[in-house]
Amino acid sequence: MDKKSIPDELDVFISLLGEIDMIKNQLSMLDKNTHITLSQNNVSALLGNAECFRVLKIIENLNANLSQLNAALLNAAEIVTNQYGSSPSDPTPEEMLRASSEKSDEESSEEPISPPQEKEESQSASKDNETINNMLQYFKERFEGNDHNN
Repeated sequence: MDKKSIPDELDVFISLLGEIDMIKNQLSMLDKNTHITLSQNNVSALLGNAECFRVLKIIENLNANLSQLNAALLNAAEIVTNQYGSSPSDPTPEEMLRASSEKSDEESSEEPISPPQEKEESQSASKDNETINNMLQYFKERFEGNDHNN
């Protein structure tokens, strides 16, 4: 995937996803620091268990809402991508998953027989790794393309 094949509208989503990632990092630090603070005897005794759990619940709700926002933006980016279509040389995500699945099936027929649960887990991990590698390659190309333009 090169700069020319990516719709300009996706830049907005990539930027927002980057900002969400930064917020996730900050929220993770807030969560950690809150747990440390609430675990101190004098603080937990002063607030009481109910208030400590209420604060922790609010942070968990923030995490959940941020994940929902991230998923919604990924959905929107997928819609934009589908609207603009992809070039014939670029496989769609469905084609990539299908190819990955077929490749996994071929590899699994060559592998020794293992319990079904282990086979499903290894196929799932293989699909996840390929998806992650595809995403990393996309971002690498994207950021390298931005570096050359500046």
